[in-house]
Amino acid sequence: MDQQVLLPISGLIVGLLIGLTGIGGGVLMTPLLLLLGLPPTAAVGTDLAYSTLTKLAGAIQHGRQGTVDWKVVKNLAMASVPFTIFAVWLLSRMQSVQTSENVEHRLKQLIGVMLVIAAVLMLRKTLMAPRAVSSLNVSHLTNYPVVRILIIGALGGFLVGLTSIGSGSLIIALLVMVITLPAATLVGTDIAHAFFLVTAGALAHMFFLHDVHFQMAGLLLIGSIPGVLIGSRLAVWVPRKPLQVGMAGLLLTTAWSLLR
Repeated sequence: MDQQVLLPISGLIVGLLIGLTGIGGGVLMTPLLLLLGLPPTAAVGTDLAYSTLTKLAGAIQHGRQGTVDWKVVKNLAMASVPFTIFAVWLLSRMQSVQTSENVEHRLKQLIGVMLVIAAVLMLRKTLMAPRAVSSLNVSHLTNYPVVRILIIGALGGFLVGLTSIGSGSLIIALLVMVITLPAATLVGTDIAHAFFLVTAGALAHMFFLHDVHFQMAGLLLIGSIPGVLIGSRLAVWVPRKPLQVGMAGLLLTTAWSLLR
C-alpha cells in the first residue's frame, strides 16, 4: 500500500487507541515506525516531532481549563530539557565511535525495555484502586519536593531523548509518588511538561542526528488527530480496563520481539 494512504490509516489507529485508553503516544508510535522500516534513531526522532503538535494541543486545552500546575511543569522542564538534549548528543557521539548497526541494535533493545516498563506501569494503574487525592494545588504546599521532581525530570528527559517513550507513561507514574494533585491537574501538568520535553528532543534530533522524517510525521498526524477525537468520544461506551490490559499485552509482545 502507498505510504500516503498507509501512514494516515496507521495514525488513525494509533489515535483511536490513545483516545480510548489514555496511554502515551510514544509507546505506540515508536514501535509502529520501527515496523514501517525506520531505523530506531529515526523512529525516535520522528515520533518526538509527531508528538510536539499533539502535546501542544493538549497543553493549550488544559491551560485554558486551569488544570496545569505550572510550578511543577517548570521544575520538571528545568531538568528534563537539558537531559533530553544531552541524551541525543550522547547518541550522536556513540554513532561517531561505534558502527551504526551496533548503536541501532542497542537502541532497539532499550526501546524494548521501555515498552516493558510502560506495560507494567499500565497494568499497575489499571488493576490497582486509584488513590484518593486532595483538591489542593501542590504549588501551595509548604513541603514542596523540588529535588525529587528535578530527579524525575532528569531521568524522564534522558530516557525520552533516547527512546521517545516515557513522557506520558514513566514521568506521570513517578510524579504521583512524590506529589498530590487532583487527577485532571496531574494529567494536564504531565501533558504541558511533555510539550516542552518532546519539542526539545525533536530539535536535538534535528540538530545532532538529522533523522526526523517530517513528511512521515505529517501524514501520521492527518490520521491521528481525528483518531484521538473519535477515540475520546467512544471511550464513554468502551470498557477501558480490558482494553488497557490488552494493550499492555500488545506492548509486552512488541517488547519481546525487539529484545530477542
